[in-house]
Amino acid sequence: MSDIISPNKWPFFYGWMILLVGAIGVLATSPGQTIGVSAFTDHLLDALKLSRDQLSLSYMGGTMLSALMLTKAGIFFDRFGAMRTAVLASVGLGLALIYLSQADHVSGFFGGGAFVTMACILAGFIFIRFFGQGVLTLASRTMVVKWFDAKRGLAIGVLSMVTAFGFSIAPKIFDQLISAHGWSKAWIVIGGCCGLVFPIIAYIFYKKGPESYGLLPDGISKDKEVEPKKSRFPVYKDYNLSEARRSFSLWIFAGLPALYGMVITGVTFHIVSIFGENGLSKEVAIDVFQPIAFAAVSCTLVASLVSDYVRLKYLAYIFSVAGILAMYSLTALGDDIFYWLMIACFGICSGIHPLIITLFLPRFFGKKYLGAITGQAMMIVVFASSLGPIIFSQSLSLTGDYNLASYICAGLFLFFLIGTIFTTNPQLKHKP
Repeated sequence: MSDIISPNKWPFFYGWMILLVGAIGVLATSPGQTIGVSAFTDHLLDALKLSRDQLSLSYMGGTMLSALMLTKAGIFFDRFGAMRTAVLASVGLGLALIYLSQADHVSGFFGGGAFVTMACILAGFIFIRFFGQGVLTLASRTMVVKWFDAKRGLAIGVLSMVTAFGFSIAPKIFDQLISAHGWSKAWIVIGGCCGLVFPIIAYIFYKKGPESYGLLPDGISKDKEVEPKKSRFPVYKDYNLSEARRSFSLWIFAGLPALYGMVITGVTFHIVSIFGENGLSKEVAIDVFQPIAFAAVSCTLVASLVSDYVRLKYLAYIFSVAGILAMYSLTALGDDIFYWLMIACFGICSGIHPLIITLFLPRFFGKKYLGAITGQAMMIVVFASSLGPIIFSQSLSLTGDYNLASYICAGLFLFFLIGTIFTTNPQLKHKP
């Protein structure tokens, strides 16, 4: 039944259709991403009577606990494929969002109070982060990776550009839903779309790797005498999970995107407050995602074109420097120069981030155990992202502004910049 539309009929176009539905899948994760939750943050503070630190702690706990399950989710993907993984993840995300829409009532049912309310909201955060940011993202991106090889950088670049635009307008759409229907009904509507509509798309279009259909990556049929374009970075050995864990490169190339995940989660979660501390309005705060997305798309367009030809460490250098400048700019948003520098640098990081986290895994470790290794990398990314909101909220509580958190993150970007210098592609050790 899931083969209603067969890849064998039009192999070249099906690869790009996989890319399109993969992008839709990543967009469907937006309610479980911090950029989607940020539209609800201030409404939750009012409805649940929690402090910013308490809500941040709940979000951190939920994200951390969700991260611990992602390696197992990657193993599930390797065993059962993209379709089953995506269907289960989207249904789970929808149910979690509907639960969150009733968090205030659930808390009241159990007697209310800060501890009970934090526990109730924590449960919801666990599952929107696990199913949304974690499993559905893993399934969608890993599926696309399996369908491309020589053109993998270009494919991930296109996916990233589509999702960057989608994520940039998500907070505005969610904010309009909240204004029209209230935060609770807005989450019910979004949960219904995730849990009822997207599973149908995943069931029809999500597929295993092209080899399962007698095809090769990049839309080439094995039955045709077409010489596939060879990757400049051939894979000589498929690493299993335990072997990948022993590689220094895994921890650096997963750690750098994880650091950015921590930063962008913390900034996005408190975006209205951060801008308010610098004398900027809520409208300016919410609208900032659109120019960042424009900068990200521009960067992705260039980076994706060169990523199939250059070593990833060069992109990592640019990523790290942009991260340092973005953190410094965040301390002086009231100045127009630093406001636009912040947008440019976050755009560069957002443009390169998906390329690094998606491309290094198959390039360094092969595709045979890609789900499990991706699950490990996603665990690192999601776990780190859990720390962002509390780091930034504690900075505000302890010092009265967000500068301390920005300086700490800038120092960490410098650490990974230095670490990247000492990394190499593990495949070079196996080159004949």
